[in-house]
Amino acid sequence: MKLERVLRWGFAVLAALMLGAVHAQTSGEAFGSPGATALHGPARKSLLGTALTSASQVYFTGYRGIVSEVYYPVLDTTESVDLQFLVGDAAGSFIDEEKLQSYTAAQTDPHTMSWQVTTGNVAHNWQVDKTVYSDPKRSSLIERVTFRALNGTHLRDHNLYLLSKPHIDNAGSGNTAWTATAVDGRTMLLANRNARYSALAVSLPWKVQGATTMVSNGFVAQSDGWTDLLGGATADRKMDWTYSSATAGNVAQMGWLDSGEGNANTVSFDVVLSFDSRSAKNAMQTAAATLGDNLDALRTQYDAAWHAYASGLSTQGGSADNEYYLAAMTLKTMQDRSNGAMIAGIGTPWGETQGDGNLGGYHLVWSRDLFKFANALITAGDAATPAAVVHYLFDTHQQKTDCGTAEYDADGCSQGFSRVGRFPQNSWVSGWPYWQGTQMDEQAMPILLAWRLGPGVYDPLWPQIRLTADYILDTGPWTYQDRWEENSGYSPSTIAAEVAGLVAAARIAGENGDNARAGRYLSAADYWQQNVTRWTFTSTGFYGSGRYYVRINPANMGRSGSGPQVYEPTSYPDSGQNYLVKNGGGTRDERAVVDGGFLELVRMGVKRADDPAIVSTLAAYDAVLATTIKASNQAWFRYNFDGYGEHNDGSNFDGTGVGRAWPIFTAERGMYSIARSGTGSSGAPYLDSIKTYATPEGFIPEQIWTKTTTLPDSWQVVTPTSVTAGAPTGSMAPLNWAMGEYISLLASIQAGRVVDIPAVVCARYGNCVLPPSSGETGVTINVNAVTQPGQYVYVTGDNAMLGNWNTDLGLPLDPARYPVWSNTVNLRAATSVQYKYYRKNADGSVTWENLPGGGNRTLNVPASGTAALNDGVGW
Repeated sequence: MKLERVLRWGFAVLAALMLGAVHAQTSGEAFGSPGATALHGPARKSLLGTALTSASQVYFTGYRGIVSEVYYPVLDTTESVDLQFLVGDAAGSFIDEEKLQSYTAAQTDPHTMSWQVTTGNVAHNWQVDKTVYSDPKRSSLIERVTFRALNGTHLRDHNLYLLSKPHIDNAGSGNTAWTATAVDGRTMLLANRNARYSALAVSLPWKVQGATTMVSNGFVAQSDGWTDLLGGATADRKMDWTYSSATAGNVAQMGWLDSGEGNANTVSFDVVLSFDSRSAKNAMQTAAATLGDNLDALRTQYDAAWHAYASGLSTQGGSADNEYYLAAMTLKTMQDRSNGAMIAGIGTPWGETQGDGNLGGYHLVWSRDLFKFANALITAGDAATPAAVVHYLFDTHQQKTDCGTAEYDADGCSQGFSRVGRFPQNSWVSGWPYWQGTQMDEQAMPILLAWRLGPGVYDPLWPQIRLTADYILDTGPWTYQDRWEENSGYSPSTIAAEVAGLVAAARIAGENGDNARAGRYLSAADYWQQNVTRWTFTSTGFYGSGRYYVRINPANMGRSGSGPQVYEPTSYPDSGQNYLVKNGGGTRDERAVVDGGFLELVRMGVKRADDPAIVSTLAAYDAVLATTIKASNQAWFRYNFDGYGEHNDGSNFDGTGVGRAWPIFTAERGMYSIARSGTGSSGAPYLDSIKTYATPEGFIPEQIWTKTTTLPDSWQVVTPTSVTAGAPTGSMAPLNWAMGEYISLLASIQAGRVVDIPAVVCARYGNCVLPPSSGETGVTINVNAVTQPGQYVYVTGDNAMLGNWNTDLGLPLDPARYPVWSNTVNLRAATSVQYKYYRKNADGSVTWENLPGGGNRTLNVPASGTAALNDGVGW
């Protein structure tokens, strides 16, 4: 179904429209309960914002120049999905629906989230200018409106209607709408469901015909205002209905505004939509208070808070552009003021065809998405917001009890499957789980976020952090779902996060005096880092050289043997095991499906950018999934056989479809380019491409349309003629993950390095060199040692940085130049250090080097400069 067919409230069949058109009663309780199926608003936003005060709990969005979904009192709960004008002429020859007209929307300045919007139809001689923001003192949305009669026409030549679609307490069904008079005599349109209330008020009077105030409440596609004006077999474009209430259904409200009868051609007025969680009376009082306040002063206060936030952000050496500031402010908008949670996206993908059966959409908490964009805010210079996020994750989102047998097998568990220390797949802002899957990268990422914020954040949370680290140790490296939430097995991207999370947790454990846990975490992390290639890399693949990381090895974990052998899969990638690719992707050989998840091994510090397995996979990845959008702008598909997207005929995703390109992969590819080349400028073309994929307002989407192409095994990706390659699809815009990646890539270009690689991880595995702190000397370790497959060389000694003779805490050496094993370490300057090499065998046992005469080696660390060891080992 084309988008145009679903924009108008998702109207029911023509027969229902005709029924409403001929209905005789025009007042009292509306007919046609419960109305058409309730739908969400479109997910492609043209504006969004919130007031940065605790007094206001409203978060607003817009679509094609109108206010669409409004959230209150938390970011996971919609209260309204559509607030727009209908414009007709006095002669009744047309009615224009505002969201179907031409429009522009832009921030009132680049450092605030108030919006200037223009809609109109020049051919029909009208234009609407709006400034949209929220009341920083109350839970109210404000629109300051000017209606203009164009081309010599006057206000009296136009009829102006205000149409509102409540969606109270996160549902479009079961709503009740009615008309009431406030204490100041103003007529307001009210709505309610459960303990939530809305009040719509306007500074202009409503039109009065005879003794009747021209406002109405009705059931969508039966007795609502749009149907009154435009429904039926022959629309009369006249407002005839003035129903005082519509009870328990999918409701809409409309009022006819009295713009005056003189020769004026402009009128300015204000629209306020207010909310309350106690009573309709309170909602009305809030609306009246906002309308009665100094709206210019409220706008100044609103903008000043955003200006203060933007001024506190890093300028990234002067390279920060308007898109950077919009990205940071968008992410700040996504933080719920009740507890610090941040949602993945402020909407529901393809919302215009999604009903109340899809309550969560993307306005839920995923700890993976949250990690990605909260990490970007740290990079942007905002540490306070991510610190609140970390406390939310460990205090609210993390599970505290065991219940149920397994995912989706948890009878009697009110919150579904849970395990102590586990983070659910996703949750409401309150922390209540939404889906029950387990994604092991989502367990590790909160630890990494806490680590990056430093000991002031992670030390007090150590009791909770160790619960999650223990859960990773007990459950990983296998994951119930990969980062695409679809398949189980051994995933390169998941294992990258798990390794990094355990390394960070080990450092936190050591700083908190728990060396036993630190040793267990590092032993597992090292084994997983050393074996991820064996578990997820094929040498008999179908693309390029045949050597690449697969998207996922769908094997189960063997859990047999002793020591690290319990982590081994039951089969390996070259076995060609089949699995079902979700969303209609079909049953595929594991070697046939590739994605960009292997790049997370570099981003997490687990593997070098020039690791041969990474380099060979890159060639296959680009050959299979890269696509040119226009000129030199490239984008990448999520994976081949991806069914998460619109169908090839342009109709919306409905459980199956065809996935298009995602701008986040352009960012990931740019990050890798910087890591590989060591120069920031290599990432610049990718950043430039991402900017072209944004909406006109600057919101970076989840997916963009591509040119028509064919992926391997005749997987057709067709672009309808009605869309443009490079433009956002209907899935989600903005995607918060994508907005965060823009910040991270821009900062990395400026820094000349990938700014968010966890240093504690890349240093452990020899993938980066940490500059010595004051009083330290950098020491390069090189040792020639012959080993067998599955054996790895370590060094330990009488120094905390070398593990204090604990073989679980020793420093692993990198075999990239085998038989020379290398790493670097910073040791206290001007000290004498005892050290010794050992190897870890495949079964976890330890073999010490055989030094002539026994004993240990000695290094006299110089007081300044650097030092190098060039040793040889016999066993």
